[in-house]
Formats: sequence, C-alpha cells, structure tokens
Amino acid sequence: MSLRGAAVAFALVSLSLAGCGSTAASSGGKEPFALPVGPSAWDATAPAWYADGTLHVGERSVDLGDRVDQFVLGATGVYWTHGQTLWFTSAEGETEKVEKVGWSNLAVSADRSVFATVDQSRGPTDEFGTHVLQVAAFDTRTGEQLYRTPDQEPDGDADLADLYSEVMPLLIGVSDERLFFAGTTIDLDDGSTTEASRGPDGEIYEGYAETLFPDGFHVYLDGEGQSRKVADTWLSGVGLLSPDRSTIFDTTEWPTKAVAYDASTGDRRAIDAPWDHFTLAGWSDEATFFGVAQRIDTKADDVLRAQQVVTCELRTLVCTPVSPVIPTDDEAQGDHPTFLVEGNSNGL
Repeated sequence: MSLRGAAVAFALVSLSLAGCGSTAASSGGKEPFALPVGPSAWDATAPAWYADGTLHVGERSVDLGDRVDQFVLGATGVYWTHGQTLWFTSAEGETEKVEKVGWSNLAVSADRSVFATVDQSRGPTDEFGTHVLQVAAFDTRTGEQLYRTPDQEPDGDADLADLYSEVMPLLIGVSDERLFFAGTTIDLDDGSTTEASRGPDGEIYEGYAETLFPDGFHVYLDGEGQSRKVADTWLSGVGLLSPDRSTIFDTTEWPTKAVAYDASTGDRRAIDAPWDHFTLAGWSDEATFFGVAQRIDTKADDVLRAQQVVTCELRTLVCTPVSPVIPTDDEAQGDHPTFLVEGNSNGL
C-alpha cells in the first residue's frame, strides 16, 4: 500500500485521544512555547527536497544535517524533526531547537501559512508522569499560536504511555481555517470542534473534502485500467485532485505509474517524466505541480533504484528536472533517510 493509502487507513480508525478524562478548558489551551519564525520570507511553494543533509527550496538551499526524519515548509523557513525533537531553520540557514514534542507528526496548510504538530511536552499527566497528547497550530508568519488542545485530566487509572504506544496520533491535516485531528474538525477561528461522522468507509471529517492540501484535494476513486473518476466512497482506491479539480492522480498503491487522469472524462494521460513512475509531492500554483520521478526495478520486486525531483506543467504534463539524479543507496537502508520530500517521513 502507498503512504497515502496508509494514511487513509489510519483515518478510518475511530479514536479520541484527547477525550480520555475531564476537561479543564473550553477552547484552545495555553501557549507553552512560541513557534520560531525567520527574518525574511521565501517561496515556500517552490519544488523542495532534502538530500544528503541539504534542503533545497527552489533556488535556495539550507543545511539541516544528516539526521532529518520529516520536514514541512513555513513562510520564513522549515520545520523539521529529528527523533522526538522539533527544530526550525530559517531561510537564511539559522537553526534553533523548538521543543521536544515526543512525536514526528507535522502538517502545513496549502499556502504554508499554518503549521500544526502533535505535542506531548507538557500539560496534564497520568499517575506515571506521561503527558496527555495535544495538537497545536501556529501562524508561520508571526509564530502566533492559533490553537492548542484544551488541558484535560486523564482518567485516574489511565496508562497513557501504554495507550500511545499502541496507536499513532492522527494528525490528518491542516488548512488556514481548519485542523483535522483524532476524529475531530477544529475551527481555528474560534476553537469550536465538530466530531467526525461515521460513513460506509470510516470517519467523515467536516470540511475535509473541500480543503486544499499542499498535494491537492484528497479524494476517493472509482475505475480501473485506463480510467479513473472521483467517487463518493472508497471503491477502487484513493487519489489526489489538482487545485483546479481538472486532473486526478491515483495514489492507491506504490510504485505509482507516471500517469494522470482527466477528471471530466476519466481518460488516462501519460506524465512526461524521466522514468515510468512518479510520486506527486505538491503544487506551486494551479498550473504547476512537482514531484519525484522514480526508476523502479520491476523485475526485482519493485526495488527503487533512482529518483529525480521534477516540476511539471499541468496542461501538457511535461516535466523538467530540477534536481540531479539521486541513486538509492542499498547499504543505507534502515538509517536516517538521505532523501525526503515535504511531509514524507520514510523517503520515497
């Protein structure tokens, strides 16, 4: 299953991590730490990738070191994790530790103005001293906290370390209006919450279908062979829909063929990329997307041999390389990833 498919599978699990005890507040919690911001903005919608210790964002590059697990771009720099610690590096390359948050769960809005993370650094604790999970969202331009899970005392016999070791905290995504977390849609304007409803395929988050994420709209798909259409339920798989809703990318499985589908007709079109497989990473604007062209050895159980970041024109699906070819180092498997795109924590 693809990473996108795995994320959808997690989203189908009904879980309310924050609701395990009594509530001590009715809206966003206190501000335990400020989110760093840099002195200048950069083009956070440019093609971005991390390779061998360096993050490339369009024509800019900053050194992050060789132990990066995940990154997302903000308006003035990059937020990234190493182990349980959140870090920030400005567009000028100045790095500072933010907080030991306990989890490597990061999300950013499509316009990169809002950053969200799961935080277990403080707040109420169980009898063993384990903090309750909280989700926090920040304005990446000012560092202002927009929302934090209200402080909630866990049940008296709760063992949070045992609970959290069994489940992944479900930070589904964020926009400049809403935060999707643990079966709840949170309105960033007033902190109000709406519980997800149950549908035939799992949880349905209010506002999720209408939300544009950095990689497009997240949709269900129907169809097989040469055709795909957007569906109301999870029939044939999951995919991404372009910001103008004209083009479908099927992300049900990995490796993903370098093809796209016309949303109105369902017809398949080839993406003119260096190799036969392609993973969509994000959108620079409605007319331009970028991703990773991949050379897959299908005769060796789909082994990934090489990758290259490309930027592509939506109208023609013609792609232009923006990174060198990055070969796969089989000996480095299991170590910290040497290549990442935004939001991905396992390399590609």
